[in-house]
Amino acid sequence: MSKKLKINPITQFMKQYLIVACVVLLLGCANSSDTGLWGKGVVVPQCPVVQLLKDTDIITVYKKGLGRDITDIRYEAELKSFTGNCEYIWEKSKNKAVKVILRVSFDITIGPSAETRNLSVPYFIAIPIYYPAPYGKQEFVANIKFPENQNTISYVDEDLEIIIPLDEKNLGPNIKIYIGFKLTPEQLRGNRLKKQSLRIN
Repeated sequence: MSKKLKINPITQFMKQYLIVACVVLLLGCANSSDTGLWGKGVVVPQCPVVQLLKDTDIITVYKKGLGRDITDIRYEAELKSFTGNCEYIWEKSKNKAVKVILRVSFDITIGPSAETRNLSVPYFIAIPIYYPAPYGKQEFVANIKFPENQNTISYVDEDLEIIIPLDEKNLGPNIKIYIGFKLTPEQLRGNRLKKQSLRIN
């Protein structure tokens, strides 16, 4: 079962109109004129651009209190990649919506201060062109159960379905979607400081 983030309910479109599928690993799919099933001259647009959001690709969670030593870490995770596909929904030769299905993966390590081997890791999907509407940023939680005697795992979350309405301004390929962990201001500052400390001036 996939998690569903529906920007605008379009159930009727799914019943009434053609769906032109453009299946990719969300690295973008090339424009093409389909001379087969859909008829000559039907152009399948590229998928929306999906990226990991800078500085939000790592999350470090400490136990309650002021301690920020390595022994105080409950867990640490890093976004590694995503896969997915997109489908365009047509009405009278016009794209009315695009459905994007994403599957996010990350590496996660349980820390010395973890009180349980069941963790809930928050992350978000953001579509800036819809800001400040609530659906411009949606939050999700990956519920992870660590196997016994295994403190580091690669985790792949379940499918996330996003349906985005299109118009003359937002055609699909120009839409950008960002993925990141939900961070506190302290966690965000910590990520930026870590990256700065690795720079050679």
